[in-house]
Amino acid sequence: MSTTQQQLDYIERFLVYDIYKYFGSGASLVSHSVESSNGLDGFMSALYTVQLDLEIADRKQKELVLVKFMKGTEHFRASSNSYIQFANEVYAYAEILPAYEHLLRSSRLSSDVVTGWVPRSYAARYGQIDGLSDSCESVLALRHLKEDGYELGPRLVLRRDQLEAMVGLVGPFHALGYATRILQPQVYERLRSGVVPMPFVSSTGKGVFEVLYRVAFDRFYGFYDRQKEQLLQQEQDEGFAAALERLRNKYFAQPEQLMERIRTSSFDESQPDSYFCTFLHGDFNRNNVLFHYDAAGTVDNIKTIDFQELRFSTTAIDLSFFMYMNTPPDDREEIFADLLKKYHKKMIEMLELVLQRNQDELSEERVQQLLADYSFERFEAHFKRYAFYGAMVVMHFLPWLLSNETDCAELSRLFETDMHSPAFHQLSLAIGGDVANLEIFKVVRHAYEHGYMDEI
Repeated sequence: MSTTQQQLDYIERFLVYDIYKYFGSGASLVSHSVESSNGLDGFMSALYTVQLDLEIADRKQKELVLVKFMKGTEHFRASSNSYIQFANEVYAYAEILPAYEHLLRSSRLSSDVVTGWVPRSYAARYGQIDGLSDSCESVLALRHLKEDGYELGPRLVLRRDQLEAMVGLVGPFHALGYATRILQPQVYERLRSGVVPMPFVSSTGKGVFEVLYRVAFDRFYGFYDRQKEQLLQQEQDEGFAAALERLRNKYFAQPEQLMERIRTSSFDESQPDSYFCTFLHGDFNRNNVLFHYDAAGTVDNIKTIDFQELRFSTTAIDLSFFMYMNTPPDDREEIFADLLKKYHKKMIEMLELVLQRNQDELSEERVQQLLADYSFERFEAHFKRYAFYGAMVVMHFLPWLLSNETDCAELSRLFETDMHSPAFHQLSLAIGGDVANLEIFKVVRHAYEHGYMDEI
């Protein structure tokens, strides 16, 4: 594994030049600086901010770049899936997004829609990297969006304009995956073969997801059993209580098996709606999007970062994650329905646009058949089958976000040093308290009421 000094040396010796040469032969580098940028959200990454002071055509320009390295011991990297996550993140920038740009250009459309989704990438490398170390490493250098006025949203609950911006990004992102499968099947298969699968189960039974979802179910059912009389209304909640017991009986021993079933069964070709599966962001939530605002304070642009959990699976994974994690509980009923419709509208508009531009390959009748496959009714039915994924993520992740900064920092430290320790398990059970437990219960109830537990 690379040390901090090796990472700094690599930035100085190689990366600064790689960034600088992007600006062409007319640019001159006046000076540069490097500083560490690690924070709570970077506990799996070593982060640095690089500032380049340039002169281009007698005009001074400052360029800020965020540089991200994989960190941790080899044991931590293996046990936390870092090798898989960083490989897939680099793959997103180096292969998948460029393929989508090419698809748009070949369809006589602007590729700016893709480049507008993410920060500019100066370097995306994975493997044994010359000049860094003899180990498997990852380097990602992205334009820092601070200078462009982008910023993270609230830590947990987002406003409607922020949520709508998120579906406005991820809908077209999914659509280009569908369009690539339809129009460029060989490219699609090549891209799919390059994504490293990240199962929720491991051969040892001690993988990161097994640890996290063990805590999640211990915590949820501990709270439920302790507060059952207060949480349930006897006659009205008989069906809900039965669904919770069914979930317990089938998955309490190995809750990660439910996540794995969602991940894999959704793209099984025996499933009639498997065509709703494509390349996902995988970790699409408030932590990994940045918003830009107009003068009135309303979102007018959005970018996404951090493709470490990129997967090939059902698009319900991307949607249910942030819709359960980042919607206000009191307005969830109304917002959920509205966001699903807005997502589908953005997705189908992009898909139709690309397909219509390729009528030399597709007849109008075929285009309409394909669009019918992706109708809102069929999408909604597919989403219903797999949306409990989002409730599962909330079970393990929400307590972290509802905790104080001190507890969150300690839990992050324990996760990095020994996620199998009793200390990690105990703090994970307690962090956020019953405030978090009650919010989790509300999410699970919502999932039941909308039929998202029907296939469990």
